[in-house]
Amino acid sequence: TLLHGVLCLFQLEMGRNAASKIRDLAAGGWQFVVFAILSPNVFAGIGLAVAHLYSMMLGQPFELGTYVLFAILCGSASTIAVPAVQRLAIPEASPTLPLVASLGLTFTYNVTIGIPVYTLVASVLMKSWPVV
Repeated sequence: TLLHGVLCLFQLEMGRNAASKIRDLAAGGWQFVVFAILSPNVFAGIGLAVAHLYSMMLGQPFELGTYVLFAILCGSASTIAVPAVQRLAIPEASPTLPLVASLGLTFTYNVTIGIPVYTLVASVLMKSWPVV
């Protein structure tokens, strides 16, 4: 239970840090912003396809929630592991832009728009190519 509290504090600090530097997105340019918003859809789509192929290989239909959860995991930026690894592996790199993009854009997009879109796509996928 202590892990959950520490993780919440860590995420809160990361969010506070990202929110204070949201203006730094301008330094990345519009292409960076477009990538941060479009890439979740690409990776979530790949995740949905992989999950459905795996379901077909097993001959076991998955629930809609399984597809959606896998799509969210594939389409989300790692906001926990990447900043820590980046600081160790590339200490001269600024964590500002990736952190702001992942928390300020990608996470926000996934929560507000991505989840309903992934749910819709998964349901269409399940109906169009049912697993038997």
